Amino acid sequence: MLIQLTIENLALIEQVSVELGAGLNILTGETGAGKSILVDAMDILTGGRASSDLVRAAAGRAVVEGLFDCSELSPVTEKMTEYGLPVSEDYSLLLSREIMAGGRSTCRVNGRVVPLAMYRTLGEMLVDLHGQHEHQSLLKVDKHRELFDRFGGDEIERQRLLVASLYTRLCDLAAERSAGSAREQSVTERIGYLARSVEEIGRLKPIPGEDETLQQETERLRHAARLTELAKQAAVAIYEGEGRQLAAYDLLSQAESNLAEMSRYDTSVQEISSLMADLRYRLEDLVEGLRRYQDLLEFDPARAQEAEERLHALRTLVRKYGPSLEEVIAFRDDADAELRSLEQRQSRSRELETEYQQMLQSYDAAARRLSELRHLQAATFTSAIVSELQGLGMEKARFDIRWETVTSPAPWGYDLLEFMFSANPGEPLKPLAKIASGGEMSRVMLALKVIFAANDEIPTLIFDEIDAGIGGRTLQIVGERLATLAKLKQVLCVTHSPHIAGRGNRHFYIEKVITGELTRTVVSPLDYQSRVLELVRMLGGAEDEEITRIHAEKILKQG
Repeated sequence: MLIQLTIENLALIEQVSVELGAGLNILTGETGAGKSILVDAMDILTGGRASSDLVRAAAGRAVVEGLFDCSELSPVTEKMTEYGLPVSEDYSLLLSREIMAGGRSTCRVNGRVVPLAMYRTLGEMLVDLHGQHEHQSLLKVDKHRELFDRFGGDEIERQRLLVASLYTRLCDLAAERSAGSAREQSVTERIGYLARSVEEIGRLKPIPGEDETLQQETERLRHAARLTELAKQAAVAIYEGEGRQLAAYDLLSQAESNLAEMSRYDTSVQEISSLMADLRYRLEDLVEGLRRYQDLLEFDPARAQEAEERLHALRTLVRKYGPSLEEVIAFRDDADAELRSLEQRQSRSRELETEYQQMLQSYDAAARRLSELRHLQAATFTSAIVSELQGLGMEKARFDIRWETVTSPAPWGYDLLEFMFSANPGEPLKPLAKIASGGEMSRVMLALKVIFAANDEIPTLIFDEIDAGIGGRTLQIVGERLATLAKLKQVLCVTHSPHIAGRGNRHFYIEKVITGELTRTVVSPLDYQSRVLELVRMLGGAEDEEITRIHAEKILKQG
């Protein structure tokens, strides 16, 4: 609720401070006194356009401030917390707008400078202004569906929350699905590469150092004939001899015999003799080793080809996967681990697709049910609005809803809807935003606000000249509706009608005061007697006309 409105140096207003209260607050005054300036000030206060042309002549700046009581407005305090703005202990909120003569404006919330967009969001949650002004929440098409759903009560609200919840989950799955899809091709390619690599290395089952062993074997097999000949010659030279040349074994045996004989005469030779005997035994082992080596050198073409082929295969692995067989084996182990991880991820991708499709079906069913509920309540809603409009003197008014259906999921379901209105017979239904008459606009807004009052969270409503173009009994009905609405909301109403003014809980008189060459607008609260005099003026009578005065008192008494 707006507790106090303070205006400085705005147009004709030098300094005004208005303490407002709950219920219906009435603003009246002569034409040209400055009532529209107060409405402009409220528009500026809640984030509307702030023109430097409105800065009072000779003043460097204009200031509009509004002090609000937000103790029962949890959405507002939650939004402030979301924005990181301080919330006072008594839940009061001070909106302040400063307009410089040079054109710049500054927005403050509880003394802290904030961006206009943030400031406007809070302002729109606090005040709804209806009349010939831009700040009209019911003219925003995206608000129509929200208000319509509120009219539907708990069942539609529960279904709407279900659809919003399913939509959020669907978006989360879609984002995860999209991220997975973006890399799915590369993952598939990577899995194929790793699988082929693991299979290729696993098929050969390489052993560390095996390539070096095979290299030696292939060299030996490649030169087997020459190696055999050399080994044979070495064995002959050692053990058999050739031609007249004695074998090395025979020569050593002769030398050993000589040393044995020497040791009989000189015992110091025995050690040398023993070494010679040991050397002969070693020579026998050497010959035996050569014979075994010759047996190994028996050429096997199949084995030679097998060794060559395996060595080639191992060298291919080394070229592809590492500088050594040890690195190849390490690569295989790492690739196998990565392969299992990617296969698990790919499995999750398939599960995610299934989950997404199931969630899409759940959303579709819930959104269709929400559409059914909305269509079921449409006739009741439009009938209620038309009935209210007729009671406000618009007997021929028509009100309907234009429906459109979208195919893509949205947090509010599949329905796009817009309120349509026609004031006179023969005129086509048009969007609310195209209503030309300010009086018609205000009465449509009043009708909607009366219908939505219990569910609309905006606490303060402003109606500018809602009585324009109407009279008689209709004015009384409009006054009654405003009074009814004021039981649920704080209402500010600029009016020329005494029947509406008489319904007010508080009444403020706006007048233009000229002092010398200085003109300024003054706002004064009226007591009972002052209200009677103001109603007399509004009724067109003179203060000394008893009948008019009695009429004014009667209006106040009825109000």
